[in-house]
Amino acid sequence: MRVRSAWAAVAVTMVVMAITGCVPGGDGETSSPPVQTSPASPTTSPSPTPRAAPLTLYYVVLGDGGASGEPLGCGDSLVAFETEPVSTDDPLRAGMERLLADPERELGASGLYSAIPGGTLEYLSGGVDGTGTVTVELTGRPAPAGVCDNPRIESQLERTAMAAAGASAAVILVDSVPIEEVLSLQ
Repeated sequence: MRVRSAWAAVAVTMVVMAITGCVPGGDGETSSPPVQTSPASPTTSPSPTPRAAPLTLYYVVLGDGGASGEPLGCGDSLVAFETEPVSTDDPLRAGMERLLADPERELGASGLYSAIPGGTLEYLSGGVDGTGTVTVELTGRPAPAGVCDNPRIESQLERTAMAAAGASAAVILVDSVPIEEVLSLQ
C-alpha cells in the first residue's frame, strides 16, 4: 500500500508540475521553462518619442544694415524667432511646414518680415547627410515681392532647416532644382 501511495504522490506532483510549467532541472531542482518571446521584426524600429520644444524659425528685419542679426542682402538682418513649444518627432518637418504655412509677410507687431508668403511652396522631405548638410525637398513655387526677397527666401529656408536639423549647411531643392536657380527665374 505504501508503494502505491508513493507512486500516486509522484504522479500528482508531475501533473502539478506539468500544469504550472515547471520541469525538473539537471540538478534535481525544478525550474520554469524559458519564456518564449516573439523576435522584433527587422523592418521595424522603435519610433522616436515626440519631444516638446520650441521651433526656431528665421525671419528678416528690413533695412537695419545687419544690426539685429546676420547681415542679409538689401541691408537687412536675418534673425531667429522661437515659437511656443511644439511636440514633434520630426523637428525638420515641423519647422519647415510652420515657416511655409505662415500666410502673412509681417509677423504681427514684432517688426519681423517673411518673404515666404504668397507662394505655393510645400515641404516634401528632408534629411541630414554624413557631412552635416541638411537637404530639404520642396514642391511648388516661391512668390518673391521683389528682387530683395530672393536672398530673403533662400536664407529663411536654409537657416530654418539648419536650426531644425542641427546641420552646418543646407541645400534647398524645389522640385529637384536648387532654390537659387528657381529664384533666378522669377
